[in-house]
Amino acid sequence: MTRLTTIDDERRNIAELLRDWPPAAVDAIIQEMLALWNAEDLCDRICWRWNSRLRTTIGRALLEEMILELNPILLGRNPDEMRGVVVHELAHLVTTSRYGFAVAPHGRQWKSLMYAAGESARATHTLNVDGLRVKAKRRRRRRKSAVEAFIARFRGSL
Repeated sequence: MTRLTTIDDERRNIAELLRDWPPAAVDAIIQEMLALWNAEDLCDRICWRWNSRLRTTIGRALLEEMILELNPILLGRNPDEMRGVVVHELAHLVTTSRYGFAVAPHGRQWKSLMYAAGESARATHTLNVDGLRVKAKRRRRRRKSAVEAFIARFRGSL
């Protein structure tokens, strides 16, 4: 049986992540990849931030805003994924900057950047997301009032 992670464990994981990955370390990866991909001109336009509202998504690229968002909870559980996630999302921004929005998100242009960086071109993760999914609320059907039921029957008979 898998033990769900406690809040204290999550906080400890996030604290370790922030200690091991200060902003300068993330910025260094971004600068290294932009240099490798000959896209240094994007350095001043690209920003990144932590987004604790992300649930099962480990990271995402906001293409129009040129922002990388990283999930501190999931990355806290899996800090060894940090570099790959930053490269993955950064490749989306560079691909969109070069080719526009018409290219496939994980198409050949994106894959070529990933391969050049020595990273996997897989598009999804298989990380443990126990306790991170938000359960959808069941919608209760409202019972019709007697008047609404009469109107519905009346309309049906026309």
